[in-house]
Amino acid sequence: MNQWLNLLAQVSKPLLTTLVYTGTNSFLSSIEEELRNQQKHQTKMMLDSIGIEEEQLRKIQDLLQDVTSIFNLVEVNRERQTKEQEQKLQQQLIAQQQQTLREMAAKVQQTTLQLPEIHKTLENWPLRLLPAQLQKSYSPDTPLPLRIFLVPPKVSFKGFETIGLETQEIEQKLAQGLREFLSQNYSPHSQVRPTEFLGGAWQSQNFHGEASIKILYEMLQEQPTLILESDIEGNYLNFRMAYWGLGQEKYCYETIFKLSYRELIEELAKARALRWKDTRDRLLALGKSPEEVNRFGGDNAINLAIWEEAEQLQTAGIEIKKLNFEYRVNRKDLETLCQFLSICHCVVAGWVADIYYLIHEDLAPHLPQLLPQLIKEDVSEPKSLQMAFQTALSIYQSVFFTLATQRSYYLPTLSLKLAQSLTHLPDKSLALEQLYNSFQSWLKYRQSSSIEGMNDFLVLSPKDQEYLENLKACLSDLGDESGLREVQNLLIKLKNLKWQTQPSQQINFTLFHTFTSVSGNVASLTISSDRKISIASSDRHTIELCSLNCRDWKSCSSIKLAAQTGEIETFTLNPDRQIVASSDRTEQRSYIKIWNLETGKLQRTLLGHRQPIRVLAISPYHSGSDRQFIASGSHKIKLWDLQTGESFQTFFGHKEWVTCLVISADARILISGSEDTTIRMWHLPTGNFLRTLKGHQGSVCSLAISPDGQTLISGSDDRTIKLWDLETGKLLHTFTGHLGAVRAVAVRQHPQSGIAPNNQHLFSCSEDKTIKIWHLQTKELLQTLVGHTAAVKAIAISPDGQIIASESCDRSVKIWQVI
Repeated sequence: MNQWLNLLAQVSKPLLTTLVYTGTNSFLSSIEEELRNQQKHQTKMMLDSIGIEEEQLRKIQDLLQDVTSIFNLVEVNRERQTKEQEQKLQQQLIAQQQQTLREMAAKVQQTTLQLPEIHKTLENWPLRLLPAQLQKSYSPDTPLPLRIFLVPPKVSFKGFETIGLETQEIEQKLAQGLREFLSQNYSPHSQVRPTEFLGGAWQSQNFHGEASIKILYEMLQEQPTLILESDIEGNYLNFRMAYWGLGQEKYCYETIFKLSYRELIEELAKARALRWKDTRDRLLALGKSPEEVNRFGGDNAINLAIWEEAEQLQTAGIEIKKLNFEYRVNRKDLETLCQFLSICHCVVAGWVADIYYLIHEDLAPHLPQLLPQLIKEDVSEPKSLQMAFQTALSIYQSVFFTLATQRSYYLPTLSLKLAQSLTHLPDKSLALEQLYNSFQSWLKYRQSSSIEGMNDFLVLSPKDQEYLENLKACLSDLGDESGLREVQNLLIKLKNLKWQTQPSQQINFTLFHTFTSVSGNVASLTISSDRKISIASSDRHTIELCSLNCRDWKSCSSIKLAAQTGEIETFTLNPDRQIVASSDRTEQRSYIKIWNLETGKLQRTLLGHRQPIRVLAISPYHSGSDRQFIASGSHKIKLWDLQTGESFQTFFGHKEWVTCLVISADARILISGSEDTTIRMWHLPTGNFLRTLKGHQGSVCSLAISPDGQTLISGSDDRTIKLWDLETGKLLHTFTGHLGAVRAVAVRQHPQSGIAPNNQHLFSCSEDKTIKIWHLQTKELLQTLVGHTAAVKAIAISPDGQIIASESCDRSVKIWQVI
């Protein structure tokens, strides 16, 4: 039977891999709430459709009784009220009654119009359970279980009806085999991988292929569902599956295989005959006559004679495919076929359950360790188990690497867990291959291709040590002495790394997700406290908001900024993302527009620049400041009151365009960088110029102030980053290492510590396509993040310091996460 199991695995691989694309698409793109509400409403109407007229009549009768009761109450209390009050109350009651009756009539009319559709749906409902019986609540502490339905064949195997294996018996065998497998390995009571198998729920007479699948999907879309369908078509057995995961926008309905069950049954009869051949030869050696031996063999003896005759004819050069050989088939052959079909159901159910929980819960596959027991009836052939494992592993590897573009941080752990599930097999090469894949991905996502030299730049965390300890244990189980020594040496080296003695320097970012096809020229990039990325597109006049839980940039929300008079030069957002300021230019002058980000409506237009405005900055709110303002830079710098729109200060001094602005946290110091290679500082309460900082050999592209307010950071076209004392203007340090212009700098505060220099990290991005992470106190380069294929233009840090976003000329936004 192994050739058929191998066929199942081979044809399933591309199909099951596609589930990852559809599953993660949902992971990242949610269904519109309005559609959800409509579906819930439609389901409720179906459930209430039976007896709907009686329900409406009952409500009207109850309403009339309530009105009558109120009138009786009025009658009892009439003597206590004046005639005018009584009349007013009666008018109110009549008006209320009329309004209620109108609403009830409209609802009855609407429901009546929908009754034909509801009744039609119920007529074609393929389950013995109504939707109300399938709607149930689950504990938020456990994963939402994968619901599994079984669709058995409608008819018996053609040509073998006399053997006595009825359709109902086939369904019972398939259901029992799948139920036992799921209850033992994916139990409905499991806290990790629960499934809910509803055997016997299917009504085959109401099943109409994909039309029925569509009905089920529309009603049960919010419940992850797998439907396993087997169908007999002539001499062929079709095995199909339908699946949808959480929030999936479309169901998957595909044929897994179509094979000739007659050919398979004849192969089973041949296999019985060949096994009988050994018994026959031993009986003949004992002196039994051929007649006695044939009597003992029964159908097996007849099938063996047919097989031997076919072999003789084939040896003589006759094409036996054109000849008709009638093998004797018995009930056991059909039962073996049902057993094969049952194994197919279990294997596919295990695969899909593993993929579902891998996508939504980051759980390693469970099926590989179950395969030996599952196909134990077929391991008489030496390569059967190994081939089944190899195919299953190739499926999981395809799934892993599909997910790797979105969850690279977890790929090493998943591959390692998969290897651990294979260590008990006689063939250790399968587990070793997974270990190799795991370790290579671990190195890759820590910016290395080998162990050699990795300590020069890699800063590891306790999770890395935990991974290496698990890797060491797995290598020990497999007896790989060479690999064990390498990992042991690495663990010894880790003990001397600085992160153990200087925990404040501990940092390790890895790629979490990549948004591709980000359109437009990005003018601003931020991450909010609710883990949403804001990207302002200057040429598309939009602000795009995307949750980090989303996986597809196209599904992110977009706010269109209307009423633009020309090409947008730059954007800026205030810290709480309620206000956005944009600058656009016509042939005559430049404008600053103030927008409400929640509504996208224009609040105010500011006039005062004739030259293009290259940069904007909004001051942070500070209780000691009498106003919140906007700073704008062209060849000069102007300050604008955010509430009134009045310009109250203008600064001159730069000889070239102003390229960047930063305002201190107390809103007292304004700092500007320019194409003239200088940095200028102003004292805002007095408007006095403080000093000019010189040292860069190229345009100053970006400025940032450290969280402790003591250090100014500047990035330049000269490929350097400089640190300056904010109070004195003294140059403190120059970072070198980038091979291209430094386009942006930002500072991260260590999340578990207070404001202190030894707890701060500097991020820089460059035209050399990299992002570098530096320690502000030790001046060490801690990590280099690679992955972009073009210049990196902007970076943003989340308020908790755990996530950074980078935007590049390769039209992608990459999300990096602390591990």
